[in-house]
Amino acid sequence: MEDLEYLIQDVLIALITIFALVLLIIAAMAYSRTRNTKILLITLGFGAFFVKGIILSVGLYTEMLSSKNFSSDFVIPFDILLFLDFLILLLLYFSVFKK
Repeated sequence: MEDLEYLIQDVLIALITIFALVLLIIAAMAYSRTRNTKILLITLGFGAFFVKGIILSVGLYTEMLSSKNFSSDFVIPFDILLFLDFLILLLLYFSVFKK
């Protein structure tokens, strides 16, 4: 049962990362056409979400998210992932409420 949970987790992280990349490309193309600041903020938000997906993907396969196999200074701190979530929400907030 635990293997199924890990498989679902791996697939979901891969799908989210790919979806974030697609949205990043679409938003970047829209920004290059319009030069709208709101779209730039959305593009940056999708970029941060894609970076977070890459960090999670690399962390899963190298076990950098747990300190079982690595020294503590090599482990990706959970705070970085929380900061990326905060940054994404902040960028999307400013894109919605910018005049």
